Amino acid sequence: MITISIEPADNGIIKFLFDDNVNGGGEEYTSRTVYEFEGQKARTNQIKFLKELVMDLGLSTGTQLDSNELLIKSEWGVKYQPNQKEIKQKIMDLESQLKFYRSRIE
Repeated sequence: MITISIEPADNGIIKFLFDDNVNGGGEEYTSRTVYEFEGQKARTNQIKFLKELVMDLGLSTGTQLDSNELLIKSEWGVKYQPNQKEIKQKIMDLESQLKFYRSRIE
């Protein structure tokens, strides 16, 4: 059986994964992963933690072939004020998506 334990740390979270029957052979396996939630990569590490937790739990999130794939990502907050460079990049990304969807119609 796989057991997952999560403990708070000063600057993030420590995830312990215990498996008492690796590959059905009765061997024990322990994994400890530290996720740092401070600094420049805080949001990236939070997303990584959530994605790995979903995978460890064996949850089905769908695939790119499904009509409803669950995605874990970050986006601008509703009240966030982006700068000109960020706005231009967002417009380019959206135009690229529109081009893709328009090509699917034709």
